[in-house]
Amino acid sequence: MPSWARSITKYQMTTSLVASEFVSELIADQPSSVDMMIGIGLVKDTDAVYFQYLGEEQPPTALMLPSGKPCTNLPHVTLTGIEIAEDIGEFKATKLNVFITSTSGTTVLLTSGLFTMWSQCMITALMGVFGEYALNAPLTIQTYRGKAGMRPCFAAIRQGPTKMSDTATYEALRDARSDRDQKLVERIMRDSVALLQGALGIEHTSVQDVTDVTESVDENTEF
Repeated sequence: MPSWARSITKYQMTTSLVASEFVSELIADQPSSVDMMIGIGLVKDTDAVYFQYLGEEQPPTALMLPSGKPCTNLPHVTLTGIEIAEDIGEFKATKLNVFITSTSGTTVLLTSGLFTMWSQCMITALMGVFGEYALNAPLTIQTYRGKAGMRPCFAAIRQGPTKMSDTATYEALRDARSDRDQKLVERIMRDSVALLQGALGIEHTSVQDVTDVTESVDENTEF
């Protein structure tokens, strides 16, 4: 059994314990509507990383700070849901959807292709959070662009000063990419999402209602 599978199995054995400990603090179902829907790295020739969807009639808008710099950090948020969405858009894409909620109660959906580096980074980080039994604790989600080629977006999660990561998941995805084994990448991603859903007590999510939010982003804005 490969190391990543052993890691998944180990975590599955503890899922019921985690869920029972956090049941009063974690939601039982993912949000049926969100206040803001954000795509990752939708425009390539910019340093911006977060793009708010404003509806079919308008192009996504980059989230910028008053200083003119791109917003790259989403601080003090809690993971409230995660799912894999199928057959999205004109190209029938498969997406990773991550639901987060701020301390003020704003629900945000972060969405990116399942096979993107950002999504793989997120899964690696969230598996690290889960491994520390810390899914109910506040997170800071950081997104940044690479410097080479198409400058893909990458992600990191911090809890306090600690950067969260799961070694087995990181190595498994790295090796699968190196071997160009897309099916294995997908299996690792889907197994990890299923595990995280189980820990959160999630059964199903329907993302339909998205409220347009057009205010500018303040330096200290709580998402």
